[in-house]
Amino acid sequence: SSIPGPMDRPSVPRFMLQGLALVALFVGATAALEEGISLFGFDIPMSPHAGFEKNPFFAFNQWINQMILPPAMLQYFEDRMTIKQAHYSVTYLRDFVAGTLLYYMVAGLWHLWIYHVRGERYFKKQGATMPSREIILDQIQLAQLSMFVYAGLPVFSEWLIEEGYTLAYWSIDEIGGWPIYVAYTAAYLACVEIGIYWMHRTLHTNKFLYKYVHGLHHKYNKPELLSPWASVAFNPLDGILQACPYVICLFIVPCHYLTHVLMLFFTAVWATNIHDALDGNTEPIMGSKYHTKHHTHYHVNFGQFFIFCDWFWGTLSAPGDSRRMKLA
Repeated sequence: SSIPGPMDRPSVPRFMLQGLALVALFVGATAALEEGISLFGFDIPMSPHAGFEKNPFFAFNQWINQMILPPAMLQYFEDRMTIKQAHYSVTYLRDFVAGTLLYYMVAGLWHLWIYHVRGERYFKKQGATMPSREIILDQIQLAQLSMFVYAGLPVFSEWLIEEGYTLAYWSIDEIGGWPIYVAYTAAYLACVEIGIYWMHRTLHTNKFLYKYVHGLHHKYNKPELLSPWASVAFNPLDGILQACPYVICLFIVPCHYLTHVLMLFFTAVWATNIHDALDGNTEPIMGSKYHTKHHTHYHVNFGQFFIFCDWFWGTLSAPGDSRRMKLA
């Protein structure tokens, strides 16, 4: 049965503690990023509704674009397009470049650590099989091709935010200070977690979506077919659908813009970790051993960061030794 028994149920106090720890991580990272921005001497306009070119979201993204892309490229678009057209074209290129670099850096470092630095302990001593070179190259190819589409979602998100359609905000003072910010951050994280759970679950239960969209990712259906490189090896529409709760929840819960950006970054790192097929006790965090069982058993463990949604809606399946489980 995929429904856990009493011994498998997560401790609610422990779950709340882990959830608060993750919220604290985002709160601390947001504060540090704000301080870092000021140290760089970036003068942020503090009038989100003062017009497109004067709102802080636009100004911040322009600043980031200038840091990542060469001036000649920026000038090329500015000479041939309107301000908005040039801005979003450059933002797409920035997101594509940044997403690609993040993918290779995070997956590459994790690959080096688990297969080379710790390969003897994690695999050879446990009699486990590392993914083949062919599998890894297949995952890299699929991820890289999909990256061209993935980069479009944050551009759409930026447009919604910069045009004032969402509840995203720039300054903590806008919403009444740090206590309210922390509460909103927790609510936004919960909204995203529930949204991704149901989106992921629907991609499995809807036969059309599974066959033509999500099933491609599940060709990696054994531990030895999983690797950090599988983190974003999806049909591009699949990746967009699973990430869209981050955008949808901006219409439901106010979220600090920098916190939103940091969550997207953290998700990319997290996706790398949960596809490494390693066993580790992380409850109530949805660690890689839970996600490995999701890949081998298909209809369990749909959550992103936590096991709570799966426990609450009856799809949690606590793994034993995930490397030796029979396929469902």
